Amino acid sequence: METGIKSEEARELAAMYRSQLSDIMEEWAKHTVDPTGGYITDFGEDWELVSRRKNIWAQARQTYMFAAYYEYSGHEDKWLSLAKLGRDFLVHHAYAGEGRWYYEVSEDGERVIEGTTTIFTDLFALIALAQYASASGDRTDYELIRETFDCARNHIMDPEFRDIKPHVWRKGIERHSPYMIAVHSSMIAEKVLGKDVTGPFIDFCIHKLLYFFGKNKSGYLLESLKEDGTVWDTPEGRIVNPGHIFEGMWFCIDYARGTDDDDDVISSALSIIQDTAEVAVDRTHGGVIHRFDCYGKEGEDTLKTDTGELKPDDKVDWVNCESLYAIALAAVLTGNETSIEQFRQLHQFCQTHFKPEEGGDWYPVLDREGTPLRKNKGGKHRVAFHVPRALMNLSVLFETVS
Repeated sequence: METGIKSEEARELAAMYRSQLSDIMEEWAKHTVDPTGGYITDFGEDWELVSRRKNIWAQARQTYMFAAYYEYSGHEDKWLSLAKLGRDFLVHHAYAGEGRWYYEVSEDGERVIEGTTTIFTDLFALIALAQYASASGDRTDYELIRETFDCARNHIMDPEFRDIKPHVWRKGIERHSPYMIAVHSSMIAEKVLGKDVTGPFIDFCIHKLLYFFGKNKSGYLLESLKEDGTVWDTPEGRIVNPGHIFEGMWFCIDYARGTDDDDDVISSALSIIQDTAEVAVDRTHGGVIHRFDCYGKEGEDTLKTDTGELKPDDKVDWVNCESLYAIALAAVLTGNETSIEQFRQLHQFCQTHFKPEEGGDWYPVLDREGTPLRKNKGGKHRVAFHVPRALMNLSVLFETVS
């Protein structure tokens, strides 16, 4: 393995990320359990309760992370028990049937607030159930996992499938994120279903990411393209989302490294990571901006989200932690000095600005200069997911170097 990260530095990084991951997981374990079932996830600053809503993205993501942490941290029963709380709530209250999952249910799970409006709920439910089954060895959910996988695969490959919230389906427009999330969800499902079931679909999605979305005349991997591969020249069509690019590329690399070590996939993904970092890293203030226009045109000043509005050069936790792992992969796998320096600078920015002085989970949003704009701990979708998953991946990566 080529790397300019020396063993001593790698050991220090691995230990630091492992320790910070433990702090975040313990913090969430202390607050998230709901005695009525599932998890409470919507918290403000200092963990004050904001709502008891049960969004299924959040329930599934939290389930996945507790189950993954159980395997990562040495099989302590506490973490598997926490994962089972989420698994049970999902299976008993969130399943709509025929491979589809509700988007949101009432606090007790007895009433559907929003139904099967988005493929992403199905994909997050898939990683939750598959990771729990892998961690526990319990095959009870095998048929449900298979049904969910088959349904998601069929819908993603159907150009007329319209349940893609938060995107709006438009005829002739392809969206990047369903393929991207499907790679990771199918990777986790493969641990239960086997490569013969999931492998062809994962290969299809990776090819779509790298050689369709990643190859167009804009020079960037775009969130949306016309079905013929040309740029959809609208404000929405010109959006470059670095967080999704970095996240999707490490999915591709991790899958290729864990199978046949597909050199073309790895080299293509690394090239996209390096090209994106050249533009997305804020060279003045540090960190990674969360979006830009592929042609440099002036677009809307703000992006509306579930929790407010963001400016294009704000710094978002999930964008920066996904970027951190992707750029770390580029640094370790290539030994490229530019990637190594980008990783070190981004690491320092995240440690200085996203990580609170008292420790624990990161601030969700900073302004361009690195001042926190929000300090809420949880949210509608925000749980122990992006940040702890990145810290887990980083610690494993640097343990292999040390």
